[in-house]
Amino acid sequence: MSLRRKFVNSANANKICTSCKKTYPRDDQHFYKKKHQSMINVSNYSSICITCDLEKSKVWKDNNKERKKNTMIKYLATERGYFKELWQSVKKSVHGCSFINYEEFFECWVEQQKIYGTKCPYYGCEMTRIKGINTGGKRRKATDTNISKDRILSSLPYCKDNLMFISWKANNEKGNITPFAAKKYLQFVNDIPSLKLITETEESIKNETQ
Repeated sequence: MSLRRKFVNSANANKICTSCKKTYPRDDQHFYKKKHQSMINVSNYSSICITCDLEKSKVWKDNNKERKKNTMIKYLATERGYFKELWQSVKKSVHGCSFINYEEFFECWVEQQKIYGTKCPYYGCEMTRIKGINTGGKRRKATDTNISKDRILSSLPYCKDNLMFISWKANNEKGNITPFAAKKYLQFVNDIPSLKLITETEESIKNETQ
C-alpha cells in the first residue's frame, strides 16, 4: 500500500457557473453530474449551477405550457401512457390494491384481449383511449367508450381475479352494484311482462347492429 498522498489540484476545487458567474465548490451539491462523453466511470459537472439550472427549467416550462400539454395528451393516448395513468389510480385506490407492480396489472389487459379483444365485455363496443387534460379547474368530460378499470366485486380490492377493463359508460352505469342486487333487479324486470318485452326488444336490436 502506497503512503503517497493523492495529488489534488486545488485549481479544480471550485467552479464558476457560466450563467450567474458565481463561484461554488465543485461538487454535486452545487452542480449536476454528467457522464463523460468518452471516458468510462468518469463524470463531469454541468457548466451552470443547480440553482440556475432549475430557474432555466422553470422559465422553459412557463414559456412552453401549450407544447407540454400537447405532448402529455399524445403520451396519454398511447397504450403505455394510458395504462400507466390507470395504474397510478389503482395502486393509490382507497379500495385497496393487491398487484405487486405495473407489469402484473397490465398483464390483466393482455389476458382480457385474448377473450374480448379491445371490445367492451358488456356492450361489445370498441374501446378507446381518448385522453385530455383538465384545464382552468374544469374537469374534462369523460368519453363513453374509453377504457376504464373496474372491480368486478365492489367489496374486494383490485387484484388479478377482481379486475376487468370495460368502457367508461358500462362502468358508470354498473356503479357498485352487487351480484345480489343485480339478480333482484333482473327478477323485477322479468316479473313485469311489459318491461320484459321492452328489454328483449332492445337486446334483439342491439345484437342485429353488432
